[in-house]
Amino acid sequence: MKTSALELDVVKSKTRVTRMVSRAPLRLLETGMHDEGVEIQLASYGGGILQGDRVGLDIRCGDGTGLLLKSQANTHVYKNETGREAVQALTGACGAETVVHVLPEPVVPHAGALFRQEQVWNVAASTDFILADWMQSGRSESAEQFAFDRFESRVSIAVDGRPALEERFVCRPKTDDIRSPAVFGPYDLMLNVYLLGPAASRRLEPLRPFLDFKQYHTDALPQTSGRPVPETLCALNELPFGGYVLRCLARARRQLQPVIDALSTGTFQPLEVENLR
Repeated sequence: MKTSALELDVVKSKTRVTRMVSRAPLRLLETGMHDEGVEIQLASYGGGILQGDRVGLDIRCGDGTGLLLKSQANTHVYKNETGREAVQALTGACGAETVVHVLPEPVVPHAGALFRQEQVWNVAASTDFILADWMQSGRSESAEQFAFDRFESRVSIAVDGRPALEERFVCRPKTDDIRSPAVFGPYDLMLNVYLLGPAASRRLEPLRPFLDFKQYHTDALPQTSGRPVPETLCALNELPFGGYVLRCLARARRQLQPVIDALSTGTFQPLEVENLR
């Protein structure tokens, strides 16, 4: 696996990149610098992930650092004609009192794509942590909804070395009943956002209007209740160990973009939260 690396440390009271190594096809670009953190964008030399690619990224955020990690564009996974899956793996370690927000663009698997992504994070209990993981059913302009062979996403998060969350999602359109109300129904985008740390509840505040407007409470699914199917479905769940998971389904990208915009606004603005720098 071709593994890139990113390391952040506090230098003279400011967050700075102390090591950044890009290995093709992945490119790391420093696109913003603040005293409290840096903005890094992920890009690709080939405009996406090819069949058989194995792309890795190791991230280390030293104590007191801040990171806003985004992607330059959608992660396109191209058609697979060899049967070799494409793999993208990210490992991250976050020190004490860090601010780490990972808000990339969605993964877009093309027709025939085989793709697996894994994210393994170890964060401190004092880390202000947000992780967005989302996928689009395919290239909408090419009518490729759910034309890929397989999409798999695994998210594993530990807090101070203790396992806190483990999720695995696998989608096989050729064998799964994708349009079942229990799976995707009429929707073509899926977004999961994980919020952990002492600032998690405060990070939810910009989402309140969106959730209040979009959330539906009913004992029956919209498809079976006779009610109009909403353009977006959102559910906010509190985690037993602390933190939240926000899950959203939507018909179009523009309907979920306000969620990402709300989360990325004010990443490095100080919050009045105990134990958070």
